[in-house]
Amino acid sequence: MLISLWKTVFPYKILVNLLWMNFFISFVIIILVINMNISNINFKKKIGMRTIKTALAVVIGLYLSMLLNLNTPIFTSIATISTMKSSFSESFIDVKKRLFTSIFGVILGSILGMFKTHQLLNPIIAGLGIIIIIYILQATNVKDMTVLSCVVFMASFISDSKLIYGFDRVLGTFLGVVISVSINYLIATPNVYEHFINNSRDTLKKSKNFMLQLIMNEEHSISEFEESFANTKKSYELLISELDTPIHARFDFYKAERIMELFTDFNNRFQLLNSIDSRPDMTSDNCNLIEDIFFIKLLENGKLKGDLNTIYNYHLHKILLNLSIVEKLIGDNK
Repeated sequence: MLISLWKTVFPYKILVNLLWMNFFISFVIIILVINMNISNINFKKKIGMRTIKTALAVVIGLYLSMLLNLNTPIFTSIATISTMKSSFSESFIDVKKRLFTSIFGVILGSILGMFKTHQLLNPIIAGLGIIIIIYILQATNVKDMTVLSCVVFMASFISDSKLIYGFDRVLGTFLGVVISVSINYLIATPNVYEHFINNSRDTLKKSKNFMLQLIMNEEHSISEFEESFANTKKSYELLISELDTPIHARFDFYKAERIMELFTDFNNRFQLLNSIDSRPDMTSDNCNLIEDIFFIKLLENGKLKGDLNTIYNYHLHKILLNLSIVEKLIGDNK
């Protein structure tokens, strides 16, 4: 009698479920902490503009979903979060792919979810849907959107599968993409040209540092230059992608192209010189250029002789001349 009354008054099943949930969450946190390097945690980092814009896009998307009486705001949120990128061009260029993959996942999830089957068969149907999505996206060469499409498919598959809800999901997904792209353009649009110039300055600095290693040390490391050059190349590619957007900031394309050409030339010549261990016997012309650029006077030359030394000096001369050109090009943008 007492046990029966206790079960009626106290929802013990809810308590058990809560305890299991608490245990699971605690277990996940412990695993994360064990696999996390605590020294890398930094709570002093500032909240970036992309984070703020993503949150704002989600807020606007949810309010518009309420205003339009959409029953599935989760799809609007997924679309806004996944579409927000570090630059307007990245968001805009992927719009068609994101719309296609998201809406494809939503529609397929809604269709498969409408089949009335035994609940034990639902996981199998979900697995078949995932196979279909991955295959179709690979066949249409948009496999980089596979995760997004699978997420919206599963969200659509396990939700209420009435036809009207399927339409709401498609509309919500479209709405989320439009909101995210609009906010990324209207609010604090990243200046990709300025980012490219800043990276170029760093690459110029690393170029000079490596040049000093070549002429003064027997041993040298090209890794810092390579890393900086890769960053500049990536920012240049992002800059060029801005040209494919209907609205983009004006910038000197030919100057950016020339800077990138010179850095690519540096990279090719540096790779060759890095493979030679001996210090060069510098020509007088190169010594004068080094003195003009670095304000240092070489008191001792290297021991490299013969044709290899001639080749070494030739490439050094080209790099030294181009260093001044790059410096002038970048200096115009300060």
